[in-house]
Amino acid sequence: MRNTEVTRQARGWLGCVESPPGSNDGTCVNAIQSSTGAYNQPWCASYVFKVWQDAGVTDRDGWRTASTWAMVNQAPAGWLTREPVEGSAVVWNPGAQGHTEIFLRWKNRAAGQAITIGGNTRDAVREHERNVTGAYFLTPPILLKAATRTVYWWEDPKAEPVRHGLYDRVSYQENAIERWVERNGNPGHVRRGKLSVRVNGRLVPRYTFWTGPRKRSPDFTTKAARDADLAKVAAARGRKLKPRSKTIPA
Repeated sequence: MRNTEVTRQARGWLGCVESPPGSNDGTCVNAIQSSTGAYNQPWCASYVFKVWQDAGVTDRDGWRTASTWAMVNQAPAGWLTREPVEGSAVVWNPGAQGHTEIFLRWKNRAAGQAITIGGNTRDAVREHERNVTGAYFLTPPILLKAATRTVYWWEDPKAEPVRHGLYDRVSYQENAIERWVERNGNPGHVRRGKLSVRVNGRLVPRYTFWTGPRKRSPDFTTKAARDADLAKVAAARGRKLKPRSKTIPA
């Protein structure tokens, strides 16, 4: 997967340190700077492009820059994204004081905390926990495609499961499920649920479970697998089933 390949390439540079410190120079640093040709210059953007090129998510002869300002203001159409995915570039304060790193994963999404990895951070390639709130995200389009997958399933609109009891406590519900499974073997299509019922004029919670024909199949990774299972089950049940699919984050 392209996204994980970006992470692999990015971490492959851990341990690269400027020589001498503070020089924007050194054998490994020059190798990174070869991506943009900006030798002996600040190299955080060069690191991003080197990682992307070696991971095969950008054209080695295509657009590239050592400038964080240009990353944001001259990005190809569709590269600036609202949210990062694994392998996106995070750009803070584009311009003379700007910095950019590779986004690896969320640490605390609600707080804007992410795990990133970047070059030219204290003269080296290092992994960090960073706040990315207010930053710009730059994502080669191939990473957006790789960051999603399609799942397939079928539904049976006419399937009628059987409901078993209304229980005052979850423990009673679980005991009833255990007894049902003992009598009927594999739990198969046991589905737990909670309902509100009126008792003495007020609504109170009650716990129940259903068994019987599934209204929904498990998820399949391919359309062909879904369709083969759909055909088999539809023939057994003697009725038409509804094919469904959805694109979700990978």
